[in-house]
Amino acid sequence: MTRLFEKGPCMYAPLPIVLQDPSLWFNLRKNLTVNQWNWIYLHIIGGMSVEAIAIQENTTAEMVKAWGRQVYRLLASEEFRKKL
Repeated sequence: MTRLFEKGPCMYAPLPIVLQDPSLWFNLRKNLTVNQWNWIYLHIIGGMSVEAIAIQENTTAEMVKAWGRQVYRLLASEEFRKKL
């Protein structure tokens, strides 16, 4: 049983998410920017709102939404999915 943890103790508390395929998540993280991964980790996995992420990351909600759009575009790309 593998659990997903984020950067370090000062950034985020670990979420109690049990991964079915940890290698998929680690490969995904390796192929994303820090901000794209933050969007997946905080919004998708953690359930935080876009506004809360923007406050935490000291940016705007529009930028956080842009990170999400980038992730959607990457995941829709057949070439990117082959990397995973």
